[in-house]
Amino acid sequence: MKLSPLEQFICDECGELIEKLEDGWLEWIDDCKNPIHGFRIVHASGASLRRTGGKNCYYPESSDISDMHLDFFSTIDGLAILLSFFERNLGTPKELAEIIRRLHIPHYEEARRYLERASSDGFIDNIDSSQADLKRVIEEYDNDMT
Repeated sequence: MKLSPLEQFICDECGELIEKLEDGWLEWIDDCKNPIHGFRIVHASGASLRRTGGKNCYYPESSDISDMHLDFFSTIDGLAILLSFFERNLGTPKELAEIIRRLHIPHYEEARRYLERASSDGFIDNIDSSQADLKRVIEEYDNDMT
Protein backbone atom coordinates (compact mmCIF):
# COMPACT_ATOMS: atom_id res chain seq x y z
CA MET A 1 0.00 0.00 0.00
CA LYS A 2 1.53 3.30 -1.08
CA LEU A 3 1.30 6.10 1.47
CA SER A 4 1.66 9.84 1.04
CA PRO A 5 4.75 10.48 3.19
CA LEU A 6 4.09 12.40 6.42
CA GLU A 7 0.39 12.70 5.52
CA GLN A 8 -0.95 9.14 5.76
CA PHE A 9 -0.39 6.57 8.50
CA ILE A 10 -1.42 3.07 9.47
CA CYS A 11 -3.65 2.86 12.56
CA ASP A 12 -1.97 0.90 15.34
CA GLU A 13 -5.32 -0.45 16.51
CA CYS A 14 -7.26 -1.49 13.41
CA GLY A 15 -4.41 -1.64 10.86
CA GLU A 16 -6.33 0.49 8.38
CA LEU A 17 -5.15 3.58 6.55
CA ILE A 18 -5.45 6.96 8.22
CA GLU A 19 -6.07 8.88 5.02
CA LYS A 20 -5.27 12.38 6.24
CA LEU A 21 -3.68 13.95 9.30
CA GLU A 22 -7.01 15.36 10.52
CA ASP A 23 -8.31 11.78 10.81
CA GLY A 24 -5.51 10.71 13.16
CA TRP A 25 -4.68 10.93 16.84
CA LEU A 26 -1.49 10.30 18.83
CA GLU A 27 -2.01 8.72 22.24
CA TRP A 28 0.17 7.34 25.01
CA ILE A 29 -0.05 6.02 28.55
CA ASP A 30 0.98 8.43 31.29
CA ASP A 31 0.31 6.79 34.65
CA CYS A 32 2.73 9.01 36.63
CA LYS A 33 4.45 5.91 38.08
CA ASN A 34 6.34 4.82 34.96
CA PRO A 35 7.91 6.61 32.02
CA ILE A 36 5.30 7.55 29.46
CA HIS A 37 4.91 4.67 27.03
CA GLY A 38 2.56 2.93 24.64
CA PHE A 39 2.67 5.58 21.93
CA ARG A 40 0.13 4.78 19.23
CA ILE A 41 -1.14 6.44 16.11
CA VAL A 42 -4.85 5.73 15.80
CA HIS A 43 -7.93 6.99 14.01
CA ALA A 44 -9.58 10.04 15.58
CA SER A 45 -13.06 9.27 16.87
CA GLY A 46 -15.05 10.36 13.80
CA ALA A 47 -12.82 8.45 11.39
CA SER A 48 -12.57 5.52 13.78
CA LEU A 49 -16.31 5.08 14.12
CA ARG A 50 -16.71 4.95 10.33
CA ARG A 51 -14.20 2.09 10.12
CA THR A 52 -15.11 -0.12 13.02
CA GLY A 53 -18.90 0.06 13.10
CA GLY A 54 -19.28 2.08 16.29
CA LYS A 55 -16.10 1.17 18.20
CA ASN A 56 -13.25 3.65 18.27
CA CYS A 57 -9.57 2.81 17.90
CA TYR A 58 -8.47 4.51 21.12
CA TYR A 59 -7.05 2.82 24.17
CA PRO A 60 -9.88 1.85 26.51
CA GLU A 61 -11.00 4.90 28.49
CA SER A 62 -8.68 5.59 31.38
CA SER A 63 -7.40 8.60 33.26
CA ASP A 64 -3.87 7.40 32.44
CA ILE A 65 -4.15 8.21 28.72
CA SER A 66 -2.77 11.38 27.17
CA ASP A 67 -3.44 12.29 23.57
CA MET A 68 -3.51 15.01 20.94
CA HIS A 69 -4.37 15.54 17.29
CA LEU A 70 -1.97 13.91 14.87
CA ASP A 71 -1.88 17.03 12.71
CA PHE A 72 -0.36 18.91 15.69
CA PHE A 73 2.33 16.31 16.39
CA SER A 74 3.35 16.28 12.72
CA THR A 75 4.40 19.95 13.03
CA ILE A 76 7.67 21.41 14.30
CA ASP A 77 5.89 22.33 17.56
CA GLY A 78 4.76 18.71 17.98
CA LEU A 79 8.31 17.53 17.32
CA ALA A 80 9.57 20.00 19.94
CA ILE A 81 7.22 18.48 22.53
CA LEU A 82 8.29 14.92 21.70
CA LEU A 83 11.94 15.96 21.96
CA SER A 84 11.23 17.59 25.32
CA PHE A 85 10.01 14.18 26.53
CA PHE A 86 13.55 12.93 25.75
CA GLU A 87 15.22 15.85 27.49
CA ARG A 88 13.16 15.41 30.63
CA ASN A 89 13.49 11.59 30.61
CA LEU A 90 9.73 11.26 30.53
CA GLY A 91 9.50 8.42 28.03
CA THR A 92 11.36 5.37 26.87
CA PRO A 93 13.96 6.41 24.28
CA LYS A 94 13.17 3.55 21.88
CA GLU A 95 9.46 4.35 21.76
CA LEU A 96 10.04 8.09 21.46
CA ALA A 97 12.53 7.58 18.62
CA GLU A 98 10.08 5.31 16.80
CA ILE A 99 7.14 7.72 17.04
CA ILE A 100 9.35 10.64 15.94
CA ARG A 101 10.54 8.62 12.94
CA ARG A 102 6.97 7.75 12.00
CA LEU A 103 5.80 11.35 12.22
CA HIS A 104 8.81 13.22 10.81
CA ILE A 105 10.89 11.05 8.47
CA PRO A 106 9.46 10.75 4.96
CA HIS A 107 8.79 7.14 3.84
CA TYR A 108 9.47 5.67 7.29
CA GLU A 109 5.81 4.85 8.02
CA GLU A 110 5.49 2.95 4.75
CA ALA A 111 8.85 1.18 5.02
CA ARG A 112 8.66 0.25 8.70
CA ARG A 113 6.37 -2.71 7.95
CA TYR A 114 9.26 -4.30 6.05
CA LEU A 115 12.38 -3.19 7.94
CA GLU A 116 12.83 -6.26 10.14
CA ARG A 117 12.37 -8.59 7.20
CA ALA A 118 14.70 -6.56 4.99
CA SER A 119 17.35 -6.64 7.71
CA SER A 120 17.01 -10.37 8.36
CA ASP A 121 17.11 -11.03 4.59
CA GLY A 122 20.37 -9.08 4.41
CA PHE A 123 18.78 -6.57 2.04
CA ILE A 124 19.92 -3.75 4.30
CA ASP A 125 22.83 -3.92 6.75
CA ASN A 126 20.97 -2.31 9.62
CA ILE A 127 17.66 -0.68 10.25
CA ASP A 128 18.36 2.97 9.69
CA SER A 129 16.24 5.79 8.39
CA SER A 130 18.14 7.11 5.39
CA GLN A 131 15.79 8.06 2.60
CA ALA A 132 17.68 5.93 0.10
CA ASP A 133 17.37 2.81 2.27
CA LEU A 134 13.72 3.43 3.07
CA LYS A 135 12.81 3.87 -0.60
CA ARG A 136 14.79 0.75 -1.59
CA VAL A 137 13.02 -1.30 1.07
CA ILE A 138 9.62 -0.08 -0.08
CA GLU A 139 10.42 -0.87 -3.72
CA GLU A 140 11.73 -4.33 -2.87
CA TYR A 141 9.12 -5.48 -0.36
CA ASP A 142 5.90 -3.58 -1.11
CA ASN A 143 5.03 -5.83 -4.05
CA ASP A 144 5.87 -8.92 -1.98
CA MET A 145 3.05 -8.34 0.50
CA THR A 146 0.24 -10.86 0.20
